[in-house]
Amino acid sequence: MFKYRKDIIFRFNVLLVCVFVLWGVTIIAKATITATLERQYWLDVAETAVVYNKPIEPRRGDILSDNGELMVSNLVKYKLYINFDNLGEYKFSDKKREKTRQKKDSIWEADLGRLCEGLSNILPTWTPAEFEAHLKRGLNDFKANRKGRFGKKKYPLCPDHQLYVSYAQYRKISKLPILCEKVTISGFWKEEYKYRKKFFGSLANSTLGDYNVQGKSKKTGKIIADKHGLDEKYDSVLSGIPGLMHTEKSKEIIDIPVTHGMDIQTTLNVEMLDICEKALRDGLTEFGSRAGWVILMEVKTGDIKAIVNLSLDESGTQYVETFRQNKNNGTPNHALADLREPGSIFKPIALAVGLEDGRIKATDSVKSYKQMMMHGKTITDAVTPKSEYQNITQIIQNSSNTGMAQIINGAYKNDPRRFTDKLKEFGMRDNYNLLQCEATPYYRTPDSKAWSAPDLQAMSRGYATAQTALNIITFYNTIANNGTRMAPRLVKAIKREGSVIEEFPPRVLNEQMLKPYTIETLKQALTAVVNEKGATGARARSNKVSIAGKTGTAEKTESIDGRNYNLLSFCGFFPVENPEYTCIVQNIRSYGGGGGTSAVIFKNIAENIMAKRERRELVMAKDTIHSPLPTAKRGNVTAIAYLLDELDIETSNGNISSDLENPSWGAMVSDSSGIGYQVHEINENIVPNVIGMGAKDAIYLMRKAGLRPSISGHGRAVAQSVSPGHKATFGTQVKITLQP
Repeated sequence: MFKYRKDIIFRFNVLLVCVFVLWGVTIIAKATITATLERQYWLDVAETAVVYNKPIEPRRGDILSDNGELMVSNLVKYKLYINFDNLGEYKFSDKKREKTRQKKDSIWEADLGRLCEGLSNILPTWTPAEFEAHLKRGLNDFKANRKGRFGKKKYPLCPDHQLYVSYAQYRKISKLPILCEKVTISGFWKEEYKYRKKFFGSLANSTLGDYNVQGKSKKTGKIIADKHGLDEKYDSVLSGIPGLMHTEKSKEIIDIPVTHGMDIQTTLNVEMLDICEKALRDGLTEFGSRAGWVILMEVKTGDIKAIVNLSLDESGTQYVETFRQNKNNGTPNHALADLREPGSIFKPIALAVGLEDGRIKATDSVKSYKQMMMHGKTITDAVTPKSEYQNITQIIQNSSNTGMAQIINGAYKNDPRRFTDKLKEFGMRDNYNLLQCEATPYYRTPDSKAWSAPDLQAMSRGYATAQTALNIITFYNTIANNGTRMAPRLVKAIKREGSVIEEFPPRVLNEQMLKPYTIETLKQALTAVVNEKGATGARARSNKVSIAGKTGTAEKTESIDGRNYNLLSFCGFFPVENPEYTCIVQNIRSYGGGGGTSAVIFKNIAENIMAKRERRELVMAKDTIHSPLPTAKRGNVTAIAYLLDELDIETSNGNISSDLENPSWGAMVSDSSGIGYQVHEINENIVPNVIGMGAKDAIYLMRKAGLRPSISGHGRAVAQSVSPGHKATFGTQVKITLQP
């Protein structure tokens, strides 16, 4: 019995060993077959079942105007190519490759004409014959095994190999004959280029900036981009966060969702930008200036409604707004980054120091000089004094250098540190950090090693200090705002998909920086600059809007090609009785003064800004004598009748159809008796007459007749390539021309 049991165990063990041996041999055999005989098959399978990580690039955010208009956004453009030699890139068997080649050749031969007609309709720069000649040249080079001008794999679809097409054009082109086939047949492929589009041309170009991708860092993998302006300042907000995905067979699986960039809403107003740019461009052209800039600020909020920076281009023939440096534009954004001695527009600021401290009174006066010496320096007035003494208002209106030097030197010669400390309180050393390129103002103080006795009198008239236009206008805006100093604001909100994520409300820097007495004294003086006879700012006077401000001429602020250039300025606010806007205009010219150049530009800006703001009630435009009747294009009169009925306009509908799905066609007619309709029968076998119709109705009727319409222009139809009344042949192409 025991022997029998041992035999069973032995046989079971042998069987178990045989099973494992057979299993091992099978695995080895299968692995060998897979690695040798089936190797190519599994490599082909791997091509369609590969799993890998792929980054998802976020969409860069938009830049919006103050009322939400799109100023900068992302667009995509494409270069289109044909790869005639693409079959070599697929791991086909010889039989399959030859079969695909034959199919490809037959489709190209049969549909090339239709493809070229479609391309000509989408890109009318070239005729169908020109497209056909271009593509046949590429085909013939490939068949003859010639490399040709562009090669076999990257032959441009269009005769112009530098042509970029829009996304809409690409979509239409990809549906054309041949190109709509599989890529093995068409060889059609695209190169995609993303770019930032400015929808208002050069407006605020140096402030909006730019974002051009240069490539990716090999070490970090991060995008390297050439950035300027707001695109640089708010890069972290606009750029978003990349996502991550992988593919499994034909499925795309998102591992980390992409976070698209947020939008920034600025305080810039497109209409005001346009006004400022035109006024500045016209002024610079008239005066022959080398460059000029404007800032327009809203008094109550500190919102910057416009920044314009214009300078001559490299050729010196036209004014452009650019964020790049060139020989005529050393600073990308003059208004924020140009540090210059401001000249006489600094005088009200220096005067405000003494008025605030009580060391100067509005009734103070000093002796008048055409020229005088102080601390070993000669000081000269541009305007010859008309009286023996000048009071505060006269010093400002005549822009008297000798008067300012006497009054500031007399008040602070024993305590110059108090003067420079007060300037700092006024923001004359502040950087508001609106853009990365914004410069920090500078002036010497008694603590500086370079400080000397003449510095005080020099600063009183706008020298020995370097200021930006932004700092100057912020102070003048404080005068206009009755002493409340507002922070300049360029961005008001960060948004995502229209919803506000973060808001930047107007910010008060100092509730009452200037006393009422100081404000009243300065306003009186600045008003006199424009309105008093013979004053330096007389050319800013307007009979349409009241203006107050100050001229400035800073001599020899820079030297180029052996010529000295002056900074000519005018800064002020309007309307005087209730200031709404503060504005600064500066330009660089080799001669002249701010009163004869920048003051004129300022006046044009103020008049046009206030004219645009004039709004009248719509009822005032109503014609109470003649009752106007509406008009409409020829076409679907059922839709016209429906619309007029909704507007409660009585019409004589006659026998027109009331079914919007099966409408009547014709024209609306109106006379003194009212509105009626002329109905025309539509015969689907006859080419319809679409002259006078809009694009929608014209295309509908042509397609209903079996024709293939294409349109050019906009407005109403004025011509059709196939005359009405002819028999409609199915598939015939008809070109319809539209004009306003």
